Amino acid sequence: MITTISWKNVWRNKSRSLVVIVAVTLGTIAGVFVAGMLNGWVAQRVNDAIYTELGHIKIQNPDYLVNEEASHAIPNMSELENFLHNSEHVEAYAKRSKIMAMASTARGNAGIILKGIDLERETLVSNVYEHLIPGSGSYFKETSRLPLVLISNKTAEQLKLKNYRISAQTLDTLKQLKVPQLTIDKLNPLQNQRFITKKKFESRIKEIWTIKEIKNYGPHLMNTAAYFQSNAKITFSFTKLDGQIGYLTCKLTGVFKTSNNLFDQTSAFVSHSDLCQAAGLQADQFHEVSVILNQNRNSTDAILKSFSSRFPGLSVLSWKTLAPDAGLMADFIQVYYYVIMGIIFFALAFGIINTMLMAILERIKELGMLMAIGMKRKQVFNMIMLETLFLTLTGSFVGMVLGGLLIKITAHTGLNFSSVAEGFESVGWAATVYPSIDVSFFFGVIFLVVVVAVLSSIVPARKALKLKPIEALRIE
Repeated sequence: MITTISWKNVWRNKSRSLVVIVAVTLGTIAGVFVAGMLNGWVAQRVNDAIYTELGHIKIQNPDYLVNEEASHAIPNMSELENFLHNSEHVEAYAKRSKIMAMASTARGNAGIILKGIDLERETLVSNVYEHLIPGSGSYFKETSRLPLVLISNKTAEQLKLKNYRISAQTLDTLKQLKVPQLTIDKLNPLQNQRFITKKKFESRIKEIWTIKEIKNYGPHLMNTAAYFQSNAKITFSFTKLDGQIGYLTCKLTGVFKTSNNLFDQTSAFVSHSDLCQAAGLQADQFHEVSVILNQNRNSTDAILKSFSSRFPGLSVLSWKTLAPDAGLMADFIQVYYYVIMGIIFFALAFGIINTMLMAILERIKELGMLMAIGMKRKQVFNMIMLETLFLTLTGSFVGMVLGGLLIKITAHTGLNFSSVAEGFESVGWAATVYPSIDVSFFFGVIFLVVVVAVLSSIVPARKALKLKPIEALRIE
């Protein structure tokens, strides 16, 4: 009976109840969507940290962490490799040799970590090959008399290997993107001119396009006009194992771009055999081993301890230690969810309390009559609490459904923050995020809603319980 009366009381003043329900709905949608966006961002960062940059576990010589010299290779490599090959926890591993080098071209230079990789094994632990920029080349598929090197988009810009040219194909592409013809015609004086840096190209475009045109069509123009010098040669200089200066001249095979600018700026890849020959390394000298654990793995920390105890002379670090930003977010993301929802519902609670107080003041005589005919104070309290709960749950259920649908839609389309991409990518976070959320999150939201509703009902309920039936019946 109390439940039925409470539900009917909610709709006695439909306008007021709908205002509260709409407010709770909008707040829930905002909270759910922000949680989904954060979850998607963290999932992408963790995935990039593991499957692009580090692996689940990285094994190195401890001395290499102190002083990155070529002589500090992993000792007893054959024993470690045999252990990893037979471990039930290991899905794949890749060995890398690393040299600090200076990359140089005729127009630019850049400091780089030159990584010698096993071309086939590397693809089992790192998906860098999936991040190749279209039209920039391939992943070590071409044949050449020179060693091949894979560099990042950032490095290509520093070495002046990424140039810009407005060709007939560029103009046709802009037409297909429905750029106004008048805007395209302004580019004709620049057709077939070569700009060796992005800064010079942007400066020239600012002279002929308006601010509005640059804002609307600038990103399209930059993407379509950019190209990489084919058959470019890059010379790397470094300190060889014997202390002498060594050189390695490579042909550019492809250019990649990930969501982490720091990783991109410091990474270039060549074949391990080519690096060994140039740096004086032995074929079995490697500076790090990146390990991917299998799907049925136990806790990464437990496996990390077993690896460390098996090889006490080596540095065995997890991705959480090597990428603390991603590790921290992964560990505390659930807390962030409920902090966000808690703040939203805390703000909504004041509106709910105010609405229920107004409902109590309007029904003083009615409440006095109910208590006069025998309704217990406990039943009055339960009635008011249920009214508050119904108001809050109705709005939150609608909000969770709509928020979930919004996440599902944007999970396919993605949210593009390209306008601030440089800032995000400088700290390793993707500029395009695909929101996602676990079903368990919604159960937590329901629990939070119930708690907020119960707490919000206390003040109105106490107001009702202080009423004296005789005095309440006298009120007109």
